[in-house]
Amino acid sequence: MFGPRMLLGAVIGGTLVYFFDPQNGARRRQRMREWWEENELGDRVNQAGERVGEKVNEKVNELGARVRGDAEIHEVPVP
Repeated sequence: MFGPRMLLGAVIGGTLVYFFDPQNGARRRQRMREWWEENELGDRVNQAGERVGEKVNEKVNELGARVRGDAEIHEVPVP
């Protein structure tokens, strides 16, 4: 009855209620923003996101080149 999806939904719902509370939500969001900026965690996450974005762009460009026929096609010999 209470599986992983139910638990995830409860966590997400509780988080949204906590941060978007009409009376205290703005203060809580501001505190979280300040905490995120003070810690190196935010910088690390941003750097990791940039690296992932660069890799995704490389792969998309490679795939586009293969679809257009610009890239060399390496056939593997069949034994």
